[in-house]
Amino acid sequence: MVVGRSPMRAAFWGVVVALASAWLRPATRPGGRGLARAVESAARGAVQVAAACAAAGIVVGVASLTGIGLRMSELIVAVSGGSLPVALVLTAAGSVVLGMGLPTTAAYVVLAALGAPGLIELGVAPLAAHLFIFYFGAISNVTPPVSLAAYAAAGVAGAPATRTAVTAFVLAGAGVFVPFLFVYEPGLLLAAPPLEVVESAAVASAAVLALAAAGVGHARRPLGGWERGALVGAALAVAGSGLVGDLVAVFVIGSILLRPPTRPS
Repeated sequence: MVVGRSPMRAAFWGVVVALASAWLRPATRPGGRGLARAVESAARGAVQVAAACAAAGIVVGVASLTGIGLRMSELIVAVSGGSLPVALVLTAAGSVVLGMGLPTTAAYVVLAALGAPGLIELGVAPLAAHLFIFYFGAISNVTPPVSLAAYAAAGVAGAPATRTAVTAFVLAGAGVFVPFLFVYEPGLLLAAPPLEVVESAAVASAAVLALAAAGVGHARRPLGGWERGALVGAALAVAGSGLVGDLVAVFVIGSILLRPPTRPS
């Protein structure tokens, strides 16, 4: 791609070079049976990705033919009733749907025209609005049911596609909260005084860490149900809660995550 070639051509020559390199050493030289297994495995993996692309095409096609995509901003503002939190959730859902199966750049171009204007109309800073829709357009690659990146990884690893997609979303779940922080914590975008920038970065880091620990259920030790719930609640409370709310949330997160493991007696 650096020299102006297409991704498909780059992938083709990458496979050719890999096969040629494998023939240089007797230990890695593939035989006829090995090549047949490799072709079969590649075909099986391609079926999963092709099915995901087909499903994404149906969703995007329906949005285009019905015109709902072109009216996305108008509908979000109307349905939300002017409520910014509701509008953010609706925009996030719409961005994930419209970003299905699209490369990151293409997804952003589409969403910048369809999703960002509604948020800006509700008072969100333009940079925060565009980063919000860009983030959710990109994270659609690991959002079931169309998780192209996860399905591709499942094909390479030989793992179940659906389980891989769900696991990928759980691991990336903390990232779903970051775009909301762009809106409620302007310091993350350096649109605030230096002290507020430092505070926003520290609080956001604690919130993401809390959500990640709650998602996997472990932080130096297994976490109980109430601890995971408390971490999620404290992380969500960070958004737009002010300095006092941020301090309380960070205290709750720290008291749970820094709690030493219980040694068996």
